[in-house]
Amino acid sequence: MRILAVSDIESSFIWEHFDPEAFRGVDLIISCGDLKSSYLQFLVSMIPAPLFYVHGNHDAHYLRMPPYGCISVDGAVADYRGLRIGGLGGCRGTRPDGMQYSEAAMARRVNRFKRDIKRARGLDIFVTHAPPAGFGSVDDEFHAGFDCFRDLTLTAAPKLHLFGHVHLSGSPVNKNAAAELGSTSVINCTGYRFIDM
Repeated sequence: MRILAVSDIESSFIWEHFDPEAFRGVDLIISCGDLKSSYLQFLVSMIPAPLFYVHGNHDAHYLRMPPYGCISVDGAVADYRGLRIGGLGGCRGTRPDGMQYSEAAMARRVNRFKRDIKRARGLDIFVTHAPPAGFGSVDDEFHAGFDCFRDLTLTAAPKLHLFGHVHLSGSPVNKNAAAELGSTSVINCTGYRFIDM
C-alpha cells in the first residue's frame, strides 16, 4: 500500500502544480495536521484515495468546518482495507482552545484512546500531530514530544507512527526523517512524503 502523508506545510508542487502522474498508485492519504481544510479537500478531489486526519495545534477551524470528504481519526480508530488507523491531535502547551495539552492531559487522552485500540484489536498506523518524546525539539517545550506517545507506540507496536509539528529545513519533500522506536517506524511527515507499506 502506498501512503501520501502530509503535515504543516502546503506544498506548491501539490497545490499549484498538481501532476496526476506523480500521485498515481497512492492508496491512502494521511494528514498529521496544521493544513487548511481546502488543501485536504483538494487532495481528496485530485487523488482517488481516502484521507484520514488528526488536528494540529492550528486547526481549531476544523471544529467549525471540517475538511469535506475527509475522515477524522482524532481520538478514534478507523478500519481501511484491514488497516487500523487512529490518532491524537494537538501539541504541548497550555491553551486547550489552541489544541494544546500538558503531558498529564494528553496522557488522559491516550488512556481513553487505548480502549478504542483494544476494541479494534490493535493499531497499525498511529497518527499524531506532535512527536513522541525523543523525536521533537529538545530546546523548545512547545515542539517537544509526549512521553505518553512514546509509551503507547512501544506498547501498541503499530507498524507506523506518523507525526508533524516539527518543521524540517530544506525541501518540502520529507525524505530523511524516519527512525525506529521498538518495532515501529516513526516518521516526521512535515511537508509531504510517500510511504510504502
